[in-house]
Amino acid sequence: KTAYTLLEDERGNPSPFSQAMDRRKAFSLLLRIYNDEDDVDDPSASVEPSMRVGGILPLPPPDNDTSPKKGGRSSFGIGTTNEKVSFEKEVEKIEALTQFTGPLKFDNSNLCNDDELMKAACLANSLLRVSSLLEGQLRNRAGTWEKSVSAVRDLQSAIKTIRFHGLRVAKFCRAEILVQTAKKMSEICMSSVLVAEDAVRLPSCVNNLGEYLTTSSDNIREAGGNAIAAHSFSSLEQYIPLFLIQTARIIAEGTKPTTMNGIESLDRTGSVLYRDLKGATSFENSFWDEDAAAHSFEQSAVFVNLMEISSKDLEDHYRNNPTQFSDGDYELMFKFNGPRRRGDFRRFNLLKSKMKTEKRMG
Repeated sequence: KTAYTLLEDERGNPSPFSQAMDRRKAFSLLLRIYNDEDDVDDPSASVEPSMRVGGILPLPPPDNDTSPKKGGRSSFGIGTTNEKVSFEKEVEKIEALTQFTGPLKFDNSNLCNDDELMKAACLANSLLRVSSLLEGQLRNRAGTWEKSVSAVRDLQSAIKTIRFHGLRVAKFCRAEILVQTAKKMSEICMSSVLVAEDAVRLPSCVNNLGEYLTTSSDNIREAGGNAIAAHSFSSLEQYIPLFLIQTARIIAEGTKPTTMNGIESLDRTGSVLYRDLKGATSFENSFWDEDAAAHSFEQSAVFVNLMEISSKDLEDHYRNNPTQFSDGDYELMFKFNGPRRRGDFRRFNLLKSKMKTEKRMG
């Protein structure tokens, strides 16, 4: 599967992206949830055979997880400076996804269908649950095995192996959701709605993505519990605006004229996906970061808005916010022929020189 090629090389060694994923707060929270097992002998943990998922008999989520259908939100805040840096480092490792220049071409056979994603979520939860239960049993009975050091060591090694593969599959679920999201959003730049003259319409791929997020959230929570779902959807509130900004760059670099309706469609896309993603992550112990979401979606909305304003307004925006976007992005916007302006990158260079002169003169 494509998701595994992002996570591992041909020999099964972890990729730089996989290693960056390990340093994310969401990954630490996932570990904490499965390591906080309090009652490993809970008799209510039995599962009826009729609850099999794709042939796999799932174990229930950990006790501090919640029912898939239960509402509410956790107070997990992951909008710290360190988390911002770790997100940027993660993005650097998957430029093929974040810097697409057109529709991403992934064969459907290399992507998961609903049933395969549910199996993966079920397997991840079950492996992590088993490793946690075994570790708890080992701790509780360690004193009775003093003469069996080698047996304890072998069991500890087996537990680590089980946990390793559980985390491996959990990371696969997150990578799969990210790949599917990038693929669908990369199709926006080819949509006919961008040149529509008569009305503002959403690209069909945006509606498809909203449905995918909702369905996948329900499926993963049903098969693997809230913790696996929370990790799988973590940071999408940052990735989706990033994909939207990349889409705007592609449109600005293109030769096809973009109408005001087309830009409004792009702006509405951000609002719709924010609503859909927030709905898909509205479950207890979700890793949704409200601050990161607000900042990221606001940034993408501002960037899209730069496409429709006049040259004078664009100059004013750069004067007031010269570091909000890179010089490359600002230069691209000054080159762009929008509905209300003719592109001229020389205006950007002149404005930069003028601002430097003004700064030197105090």
